[in-house]
Amino acid sequence: MSKYNTNDPEAVEIRKKIEKLQSRNPAIEINDVISKEDAELFELVYGVKLPEDYVWFITNVGNGGTWRNGEYRFYPLDLDKPGFLCEELPNHQKGQEKYIFDILDDGCTYSIGVILKGAHFGEISYNTDFVMGHYYPIPLHGFKEFYLKWLEEACLGYDDFDFEYRPYGTIEEHLEQYQKNPAAHLLRSIHAKVTPHCAAKQFLSDVHRVFVSETNHENKILLAEILIKANYEDLPAVFRAIFVPENYEMIVWDLYREVDYFQIYTDADEIHDLPKPVDANGVITDAPGFYPMLVTIMKYYETAKARKYLTYCFEMTVMNPRFKAEDILSFLTSDDAEILECLAFVYKEHIKNRVGTYIDEAKRKYQKMKET
Repeated sequence: MSKYNTNDPEAVEIRKKIEKLQSRNPAIEINDVISKEDAELFELVYGVKLPEDYVWFITNVGNGGTWRNGEYRFYPLDLDKPGFLCEELPNHQKGQEKYIFDILDDGCTYSIGVILKGAHFGEISYNTDFVMGHYYPIPLHGFKEFYLKWLEEACLGYDDFDFEYRPYGTIEEHLEQYQKNPAAHLLRSIHAKVTPHCAAKQFLSDVHRVFVSETNHENKILLAEILIKANYEDLPAVFRAIFVPENYEMIVWDLYREVDYFQIYTDADEIHDLPKPVDANGVITDAPGFYPMLVTIMKYYETAKARKYLTYCFEMTVMNPRFKAEDILSFLTSDDAEILECLAFVYKEHIKNRVGTYIDEAKRKYQKMKET
């Protein structure tokens, strides 16, 4: 355990939350604190003033470590590595000069820094373009509030993507507020936060109850998306409740990506993922419940003007345990150019093993079509 100020009640409470998070993910780290004299020396050497909330944190809680699943660095204050990406950076809105000090790594070329000079002193901003050096304001008041909001939501098991832009409050509180005042932003916040880890059975039951009685189409879709992301126990019923042509694209996308039909996107190390049981072909075991819907969408695609995610739907249909070629025979034998192209460029062996004859014929037709 690294050293921190055990005489400060707030620092003790923050460290308890960090330790709680570490118990679930040992990759989360927090370094020893530094002295106020060390921080003052840094200011003296570089001729800057550090924000009080940041100085309090690194001298009472910890000076650097890791955050966000332990994948990204929380840079320590270091006299030899000051972390100035650039001394003067243009504000992307007002053209004012900013003096930025880098604090948090956020992956790829993204980072989070604190403004050290000017009217926006102490605010934190994203570096969203490493080459151009443009920083974009974050709607939180300084480093401490930013870090503590992330920590609070991480301890609750929430998805931390874009956490800084979401309203405060738990998913249970948001749902209760929605039932009193059905505002869509509350559902969007729940959807952004919810994960299979954090969604208790009673909460999902309450969401489903609201979903069933909801009459507003857009809000009903948002409620469905919450249940899908949280891996509700009866997802086929959720999809059936919103199964109309205007939702087909969303349904195909959610089955392929959110439900993880083929389990190709699941990473058990991610806090928001839970591995699902699959059959011998790598398809989730509850896939048969989705088959009638997939067949209906495939038939819809035969004459539809827009066929977004056509290949996804085709693959999920063919690899479903209930699949029979006669169920989508008119699709498999179609002369439509887009459908022929979809079939002609199938390269996955497990798909070819099931409908290889039709794929070979589609390739012949497609080549002939291209020649004429």
